[in-house]
Amino acid sequence: MRLLLDTHAFIWYTTDSSRLTATGRSLIDNGENDILLSTASVWEMAIKHIAILNES
Repeated sequence: MRLLLDTHAFIWYTTDSSRLTATGRSLIDNGENDILLSTASVWEMAIKHIAILNES
């Protein structure tokens, strides 16, 4: 199965957040699934990171 993660699901997975359901985590962890992340998600995270840096 192909899974396209949205930005929140990706962040929650990589930070081991409890906000990601057990089902979601299980699907991502399943090695038979192809995990995809949109370039728009990468762009969104970069923009938010830059905004945080500019606040300092």
